[in-house]
Amino acid sequence: METTFGVLCLIPPILAIVLALITKQTILSLLIATWVGSTIINGWNPLVGFVKIISDYVMPSISGNASLLVLVTLSGGLIAMLRNTGAAEAFASRVTKVINTAKKGQIVTCLSAFIFCYTEPCLMLGTIMRPVTDTVRVSRAKLSYILDSMGCNLACFSPISSYGPFITGLIAAELLAAGVEASEWGIWLNMLPFNLYSLFAMVTVVVVAVFGLNFGPMRTEEERALKTGKLLGDGVDPLVPEVKNVLPEGYELSIWNFIVPMAALFISLFATIFWSGDLANNGLVGCFRSANITLAICVAFLGGGIGAGVMGIATGLFKPLKAFDTFIDGMIELINVPFILIAAWSLGTIVKSMGTGDFMVGIVQQYLTPGLVPALVFLFGAFISFATGSSWGVWSIMMPIAFPMAVAFNLPMAYVVGSVIAGGMFGDQCSPISDTTVLSSTGGSCNHIVHVMTQLPYGLTVGASAFVGFLFGGLTGQYMLSIAVTAVVLYAAMFVMTKVDSARAVKAV
Repeated sequence: METTFGVLCLIPPILAIVLALITKQTILSLLIATWVGSTIINGWNPLVGFVKIISDYVMPSISGNASLLVLVTLSGGLIAMLRNTGAAEAFASRVTKVINTAKKGQIVTCLSAFIFCYTEPCLMLGTIMRPVTDTVRVSRAKLSYILDSMGCNLACFSPISSYGPFITGLIAAELLAAGVEASEWGIWLNMLPFNLYSLFAMVTVVVVAVFGLNFGPMRTEEERALKTGKLLGDGVDPLVPEVKNVLPEGYELSIWNFIVPMAALFISLFATIFWSGDLANNGLVGCFRSANITLAICVAFLGGGIGAGVMGIATGLFKPLKAFDTFIDGMIELINVPFILIAAWSLGTIVKSMGTGDFMVGIVQQYLTPGLVPALVFLFGAFISFATGSSWGVWSIMMPIAFPMAVAFNLPMAYVVGSVIAGGMFGDQCSPISDTTVLSSTGGSCNHIVHVMTQLPYGLTVGASAFVGFLFGGLTGQYMLSIAVTAVVLYAAMFVMTKVDSARAVKAV
C-alpha cells in the first residue's frame, strides 16, 4: 500500500519522541513535530504549515474530542474537592494503619484499580492512593507505572467501559464484511486470554509490587524514595504542579469525608449508565453496550464533587460559594493536561494525514505468512501505536487487515483479534505521546519523561514476551499453550534483569 509521503511520514512522530526525551518539554515537542508535519504536507512552506496548525489540526482535535476534554477538566475539579475536604487524607489516615509498607501500598493500589476501572482509573486511582503511597515512600514513578499498567489494560477486559463496545463494534463490522455468522461479544470474550500484552502487563505490575522487582531507572527512583523519602528527584517537577492542602486547626477529619463523595460518584456513574443505556428496554448487557460511558464518567465526577462539597459545607469547612470556587480552581489547575492532549491529537491527525499507519501496514502485508500472522500483526500494531500514541487508531487500521486473514488462513478469530488488541495496547502504554501515558503521569503527580523512561523497561519486557508467545502460537497451533510460553519467557527475563541490575548496583558501590 503506497502513501504520498513514503518514509517521510515517520519524521513527525520520531521527532516528537526524540525532542520530548531531550527537552523534557512535552507540549513544545508535540507542537514542533506537528509544525514540521504540517510544513511537509503544505508543500514545505513553514509559514503556511504554522498557520495550518491551528486551522487544520488544533481546532478539529478540540471539536472531535470535546467530551474527553470536558471529562479531564471535570476530573481536576473533583480532585481539588477531594483534596480540600481532606477526603484522600481521611482515606489515607485509615488505611495506612494497615498499609504500613511500600509493598502493601503498591499491592493495594494494584487491586484498587478494579474498583475504579469504571471511572478514569489513571486519574481517580492516583488521586485516592497518592497520599497512601506517599506515606509509605513509594516513588511517583512507581505509582504512575501502576496506574498506566492497570488503567487502560484493565479497561480492555471490562464491558463496562468505552473499550469493550468499541472493540466489539470493530469485530461486528468485520463479521458482516466476511459474511461470517458469529457473536462479536462471544469473540471478544474468547479473545481476552489472548490479549497477551494487557494480561501480562497487569500480572507483571502485581508481581513487581509483591517481589520488589525494580530494575532500570525504576530501581533508582525506588531506592531514593525508600531511603530519603524524596518521591521525585531533585530539580524534577511533576507534570501538574502539586497544591498542598492544610485543613483548619481543630477541624475533625472523618472517614465520611471520603465515603460520601465516593458513594455520590458511583451512584451518579451507574445511574447515568442505566439511563443513557435504557436499562428497562435493553437489559443489563444491552444497556452497557448502548450507554454513553464518557457522559456517565463526566456526571460521576460532578456527582463526586457535589458529594465532597456537601460534606465540606455540612462540617463547616467552607460555604457553598467557596465549594463552587474550589471546584473551578481545580479545573484550572489541570488546564495544561487538556493542552497536552490537544497537541497529541493534533500530531495524531498529522500522522494520519501523512499515511504513517498505511505505510507501516504496507510493510506488514509484504511479509505476512499464515503462521506469522499473529506475531507480525502484534509487532506492527505496536510500532504504529507507539508512533501515533493511539491504540484505538491502530485497532481501526489493523482489524480490517488481520480479521480477513484469520478467516482466509483458518486461524482462530479470537486469537488474531487478541494480537490486534495486544499490539495496540503495547505501543500505546510505551508511547510518550499517548493520552493514557499523559493521564498516568498526571494521576501519579510524576514528571512525564520520568514516567515514560521508568516504565519502558517493563513494557518492553512484557511486549517482547508477548511477541514470542504469539510467534509460538501461530507457528505451532498451540494457542492456549502460548499463554504459558509468554509467562515463562517473561518471568525468566525479569528474573535475569533484576539479578543483573542488582549485581551492577553492588559493583558500582
